[in-house]
Amino acid sequence: MRVLIAAVAALTLAAPPEAEVQGLYEGSLKDVKFEARVIAMGKEAYKIYLRQNLGDGKVGKVELDGKVDGDAVTFKNKGGDVEWSVSYAGAGTLKGTAGGAAFEAKRVERKSPTMGKKPPQGAIVLLDGKNFDNISPSKSVEEWKPAEDGSIGITKGDVRSKQQFDGSFDYHVEFMCPLVPAGRGQGRGNSGCYLPNGDEVQVLDSFGMDTYKGGGCGGLYNYKDPDVFDVFSLASLPPLEWQTYDMEYRVEKADGKLTGKPKLTVYHNGIKIHDNAELKFPAKKGDVHWQDHGNPVRYRNIWILPVESK
Repeated sequence: MRVLIAAVAALTLAAPPEAEVQGLYEGSLKDVKFEARVIAMGKEAYKIYLRQNLGDGKVGKVELDGKVDGDAVTFKNKGGDVEWSVSYAGAGTLKGTAGGAAFEAKRVERKSPTMGKKPPQGAIVLLDGKNFDNISPSKSVEEWKPAEDGSIGITKGDVRSKQQFDGSFDYHVEFMCPLVPAGRGQGRGNSGCYLPNGDEVQVLDSFGMDTYKGGGCGGLYNYKDPDVFDVFSLASLPPLEWQTYDMEYRVEKADGKLTGKPKLTVYHNGIKIHDNAELKFPAKKGDVHWQDHGNPVRYRNIWILPVESK
């Protein structure tokens, strides 16, 4: 009877919610700090990427597979010089051992240094959650249902600026990708910030996920990855957390006419990921818009500050 009761109890243990488990953790192992990125993969599967600065320019990187185990999630490596064993059992805490040494890591939320940045004098406010006069939706404002923080979800069509831009500008965007655990590649929180010349700065849940060249978050779509980009990348934050792009879009003019290809500098959550990169398409007059790719990505606090073109 006791065996039967124990078996029934085990069957009724609830797995922790994926949104609670996934995310960024920080801890220390043998007095050396490390970070762990826990990624929900769907169907009760997880991955963890651990990154530790070992000094002298050396960085230790470990990948572990995880799975739901009753009301916990357990992670182990498949081999290597050091045996890792990690578990998540609630309260935003990872506990484990590495090579016999015990450690603990706590879930943290990093915030971009430009989160909530206010539009400077002379800026054109495109989205503040209150006034929609400067954007043209593909659906009615009533369907947007702005949240309390002024954000809107991009669904059922792109959202475009009414104004056409033919000069240089600084551009601030805040976005949040949804949690799509079973999604892979481009099906994981996909959208994009399009520039007047037609180039796209990709928006995607790239937290611990890989994809093709230029297809990850912050990529110049389909042709250039961010300068700092891999599954251990420090720039991308977890889904369900707000992120920022701060862009410097620069064009040149000759006799008052646009010439050549624009240059773009991008900061993703305060980290420079493109430094005066030449874009793919020639400069032209156009709008800026945010792509509907069938994923409920949210945007807020978007503004553009025109600057003098060279």
